[in-house]
This record gives sequence, structure tokens and C-alpha cells, in this order.
Amino acid sequence: MKNFEIFVVHIVKKWKTHKKIILESAGLGELSNREYGDLAEEYVYRKIEKLEPKYYPFQSNGSQSPADIFAVGRRNGYWHIMLIQVKSSDNIETIYRLNSKDLKAFDEFAKFVKSEIKNSGILDEYKIKPIAISTGYAAVLRNKTKLRVSHTLVQGKGFKIFNMNMSSLDIESIKKTISQTHKL
Repeated sequence: MKNFEIFVVHIVKKWKTHKKIILESAGLGELSNREYGDLAEEYVYRKIEKLEPKYYPFQSNGSQSPADIFAVGRRNGYWHIMLIQVKSSDNIETIYRLNSKDLKAFDEFAKFVKSEIKNSGILDEYKIKPIAISTGYAAVLRNKTKLRVSHTLVQGKGFKIFNMNMSSLDIESIKKTISQTHKL
């Protein structure tokens, strides 16, 4: 999707003007939670790059929107935009799970993305094309040793799909495909 990276920068910038950004500090000799989160996002980013058909991921700078990673791929007859929230911990039991308030904010953000496709002028050539915008979650377990930090995806899950111009397509089949894609 031509200009998608420019569109992501636009979305994040416009969204963050309305939201407070929280920065976390590091402990002595340790990475901050935000830095550990960035490493988990990079791990998920690499997993998205390996998806077939090909997806093109973009990281949101400093978690300044509900989506840490935006990805776009061309599917059978439509464009798919994934909005992914990444959460990580060094204990599988303490990986944050999105609650109903988080999911409501994520839905609001997906609707905002949809409206900006139509109104921003950046993706004008796509605003009449079939597009599925999906929200999803990636739970990542952090494995830390003295030498390195590695990651394991413990859950990849899709939540909702917001459609544009898709009345002529098989929505049920698309939902199954998108759900499978979010499993990474």
C-alpha cells in the first residue's frame, strides 16, 4: 500500500495530540519496562515480516497509540491492516491482558484509522478499495539470561474487524483468515 508508512506517522501524531504519553524510568542496571516492551515489539515485528502472504510492519514510536505495530498486506481481493498491541513479561502469569476498557479504546482507535483513510488525503487511491482493519494482541514471554534477552510468543489473538468497501466479498471467510493471521 503506497504511502502506508507516511499514513502511520500521520495517525500516531494526530492520535497522540489527544492522549497523555507515559514514560517509564529504568532501575539501576536494568532496562525500563518500556525498553523491554520495545524489544518484545521488535520480536513481533520480525514475526510479521515472515508472514505469507507478505505483510509490511511499522512500529509506532514509543507506544504513542493503542497499536504498537501497524502492518499492511494484500490479501485475496482486499487490503488488510493489522493494528497490534504487544504486551510482555518475564513471567507468563503476569503478561498484561487487555481488559474491556482497553478493548473499547482499541476499537475507537481502529475507527479513527478507518476515518483517516477516508479523510486524510494520504491514502486517497485506496479509500474506495476493499480494506479490512483488524485489532489484535500479542502476548510475549521474555526470557532473560546474563548474555541476552530472547522472546516467545505465548498468544496471538485478533479482536475485531472494521470493514471498508467489502460488501462483495465473503466476510466470514475473511474473518477466519484474519483470525489465523493474528496468531502469528
